[in-house]
Amino acid sequence: MRVFLFELKKIAWTKKFLVILLILFCSVAFLFIRNSLFADYAQEQKMKELTLFIETSASNDFNYTNEIERLGSNEETERKQALNLKVWDLAKELANSFTAEEWKSTLTIENSLLIAIRNYKATGEDYPISEDDISYKLAKNHTLLELGIAPEYENYSTAFPNFLKQVVDVFINYGGLLIALLLVGEIVTREFENNSIRLLFTLPLSRAKLFWSKYVSALTISFFTFIFVIAVGMLVGKLFVTDGSFAYPVLIEKEGQFFYMPTMDYILYVILLFSIMLLFVTALYIFYSLVFKHLLATLTATVATLAGGYQLGNLINWTPFSWVDPFQYIFPQEEILYQNNELFYQGIPVTLLLTLLLLVISIWRMKRSFN
Repeated sequence: MRVFLFELKKIAWTKKFLVILLILFCSVAFLFIRNSLFADYAQEQKMKELTLFIETSASNDFNYTNEIERLGSNEETERKQALNLKVWDLAKELANSFTAEEWKSTLTIENSLLIAIRNYKATGEDYPISEDDISYKLAKNHTLLELGIAPEYENYSTAFPNFLKQVVDVFINYGGLLIALLLVGEIVTREFENNSIRLLFTLPLSRAKLFWSKYVSALTISFFTFIFVIAVGMLVGKLFVTDGSFAYPVLIEKEGQFFYMPTMDYILYVILLFSIMLLFVTALYIFYSLVFKHLLATLTATVATLAGGYQLGNLINWTPFSWVDPFQYIFPQEEILYQNNELFYQGIPVTLLLTLLLLVISIWRMKRSFN
C-alpha cells in the first residue's frame, strides 16, 4: 500500500497534473459558453437549410412550368411538378412554424416535408438532402414525438443530459487516451532513464508488487481525470444549464435501421468501453516501457500501435474480425452508434484477454530485469 501511495503521489503532486486538470476544467466551461452563445447559430443553420429547400423547389417549379409551356402537357412532368409543389408548400409552412412554441406540430410538419422530399426523389429527381439524412431525421422525430420529449440542437445543447453527453464525447474523441498517456508517461521509463530502477529492486519488495503498484496508480490517476471531467460537466450542468431528460433518444444504426437508446444508457456504455480501453492502453504502455526503457520511444510505439491497429480494423471488412479487434474501442462512440456488421460488445472479451496477457508478460519481464 505504501508503494502504491508513493507511486500515486509521484504523478498527482506535479505541476503537469494540475495544469491538465485546469485545462480540462476550462474546456468544459468553454463548451458550455460555446453552446450558450451558438444556440441561435444552430437555429440559423436550420433556417438556411429550409431556405435552400424553398429556393430549390421554386427553381424546380419554374423549370417544370417552362418545360410544359415549350413541349406541351406531359403526365410525368406534371406529376413531378405536383410533388415538387407539395415539398415547396411544406418547406414554407415549416419555416413559419419555427416561431411557434408548439414543437410537436413543428416535428409533424418536418416529417411530412421529409416524406414529401423522399417521394419527389423517387421520381429520379435530385434534391439537396441525402436519403440517409431523411431516414435519420424521420426516425429521430418519430422517437421524440413518441416519447413526448422536445427536440434539442445536440451539438449546441444547454439541456443537462445532452450537455453531459457532449462533455463525455468531446473528452474521449479529442484526446482522452492521450491525456492518460501524458499523465503516466514517466511512471516506468523515468526509473530506467535515471537508473533508479536498480535502487527499487534492492528494496524488500517483490517485483510483482512493484509492477502492480505502478499499474494501479497509473489507472487510478487516469480514472480520476476522467471522473473529474464528468464531475465538472455535472457541476456546470446543475448550476447553469436547463433541465432535460436522460431518456432523450440517441439513435443507433443496426443493419441499416435506426433504433432508440436513452442518453443515460449511451453515456454508461461509452464510459464502460472507454474504461476497458484504459485498462488495455495502460497495460500496453507499461509493456513498451519495459521493452524500450525510454519515454519518447515508448510513447511513439504506443501511439503507433493504437493508430495502426485502428486503421487495420477499418480496412478489414470481415465481420468476425470484430471479435478479435481490441482497437475498435479507441473511439467507442462509433461502435455504439453504428452496429451494422457487429455488436458493440463483441470486442470486450479479447480486449480484456490481451490486457491480462500484457500484464503477465510485463510482470515476467520485470522479474527478469537486471537478473
